[in-house]
Amino acid sequence: MVLNMLVILMVRESGLRSALAARLALSGMDVVSMEQVDSVRIGRLGGVSPVLVADVDAASAHPGGLAALGGDPMWERLLIIGADGDSASPHIHHVGREDPGAAIALLLRQR
Repeated sequence: MVLNMLVILMVRESGLRSALAARLALSGMDVVSMEQVDSVRIGRLGGVSPVLVADVDAASAHPGGLAALGGDPMWERLLIIGADGDSASPHIHHVGREDPGAAIALLLRQR
């Protein structure tokens, strides 16, 4: 079990966000939901190399989009739900929309 991992959820669909928060919290992770990335708030939470879980719509709405998120050294990993394709960066993972909770939990256990 992974403990003391800070996971930031930036997921627009409330049902998916709630399901992911519950599943990850039950796995022993610290989960915080944000509409937009707030690095000051993350720093106050004690997040050292947090993981961002975002859906493709929220990532696209971020200033600079996925490229800006992927280039930010704050993130240990980015897990993007609903984005197709491979990433040139090894810390960005694309997760399908079908049962993303299971895929995300598996990726986070592979720390």
